[in-house]
Amino acid sequence: MNRRDGMRAKGEGRPSSAGRTRRVLGVLLGAVRQIVGAPDYQRYLAHHVARHPERSPLSPRDYYAEFLSWQFGSGGPTRCC
Repeated sequence: MNRRDGMRAKGEGRPSSAGRTRRVLGVLLGAVRQIVGAPDYQRYLAHHVARHPERSPLSPRDYYAEFLSWQFGSGGPTRCC
Protein backbone atom coordinates (compact mmCIF):
# COMPACT_ATOMS: atom_id res chain seq x y z
CA MET A 1 0.00 0.00 0.00
CA ASN A 2 1.15 3.55 -0.53
CA ARG A 3 0.33 6.84 1.17
CA ARG A 4 -2.73 7.41 -0.98
CA ASP A 5 -4.18 4.21 0.44
CA GLY A 6 -4.07 5.56 4.00
CA MET A 7 -0.64 4.34 5.08
CA ARG A 8 1.73 6.78 6.73
CA ALA A 9 5.23 7.35 5.52
CA LYS A 10 7.95 5.97 7.78
CA GLY A 11 8.36 8.21 10.83
CA GLU A 12 5.36 10.37 9.97
CA GLY A 13 3.16 11.06 12.99
CA ARG A 14 4.79 8.46 15.23
CA PRO A 15 7.61 8.78 17.73
CA SER A 16 10.86 7.01 16.96
CA SER A 17 11.54 3.62 18.51
CA ALA A 18 14.24 5.27 20.68
CA GLY A 19 11.64 7.77 21.94
CA ARG A 20 9.18 5.00 22.73
CA THR A 21 11.90 3.03 24.51
CA ARG A 22 12.87 6.04 26.66
CA ARG A 23 9.23 6.65 27.54
CA VAL A 24 8.66 3.00 28.51
CA LEU A 25 11.85 2.94 30.58
CA GLY A 26 10.79 6.13 32.33
CA VAL A 27 7.41 4.63 33.23
CA LEU A 28 9.05 1.42 34.46
CA LEU A 29 11.61 3.33 36.53
CA GLY A 30 8.82 5.39 38.10
CA ALA A 31 6.90 2.21 38.95
CA VAL A 32 9.97 0.58 40.51
CA ARG A 33 10.65 3.71 42.55
CA GLN A 34 7.09 3.64 43.88
CA ILE A 35 7.32 -0.06 44.72
CA VAL A 36 10.56 0.24 46.69
CA GLY A 37 9.67 3.62 48.19
CA ALA A 38 12.46 5.60 46.53
CA PRO A 39 11.93 9.36 46.33
CA ASP A 40 10.78 11.05 43.15
CA TYR A 41 12.15 14.60 42.99
CA GLN A 42 9.97 15.65 40.03
CA ARG A 43 6.82 14.56 41.87
CA TYR A 44 8.05 16.46 44.95
CA LEU A 45 8.52 19.62 42.86
CA ALA A 46 5.03 19.35 41.38
CA HIS A 47 3.53 18.88 44.85
CA HIS A 48 5.60 21.71 46.30
CA VAL A 49 4.53 24.20 43.62
CA ALA A 50 0.88 23.23 44.03
CA ARG A 51 0.74 23.12 47.84
CA HIS A 52 3.54 25.36 49.12
CA PRO A 53 4.11 28.15 46.59
CA GLU A 54 5.24 30.59 49.29
CA ARG A 55 8.32 28.50 50.16
CA SER A 56 11.27 27.66 47.97
CA PRO A 57 11.74 23.92 47.24
CA LEU A 58 14.68 21.88 48.46
CA SER A 59 17.57 21.26 46.09
CA PRO A 60 17.81 17.69 44.75
CA ARG A 61 20.72 16.99 47.11
CA ASP A 62 18.85 18.32 50.16
CA TYR A 63 15.68 16.48 49.11
CA TYR A 64 17.46 13.11 48.97
CA ALA A 65 19.27 13.83 52.25
CA GLU A 66 15.90 14.60 53.86
CA PHE A 67 14.46 11.39 52.45
CA LEU A 68 17.37 9.32 53.80
CA SER A 69 17.04 10.96 57.20
CA TRP A 70 13.31 10.21 57.24
CA GLN A 71 13.80 6.65 55.99
CA PHE A 72 16.75 5.60 58.14
CA GLY A 73 16.95 8.12 60.97
CA SER A 74 19.64 10.70 61.53
CA GLY A 75 22.45 8.13 61.23
CA GLY A 76 21.76 7.43 57.57
CA PRO A 77 21.53 3.97 56.05
CA THR A 78 23.36 1.20 57.81
CA ARG A 79 24.74 -2.03 56.43
CA CYS A 80 25.27 -5.33 58.10
CA CYS A 81 28.26 -6.26 55.93
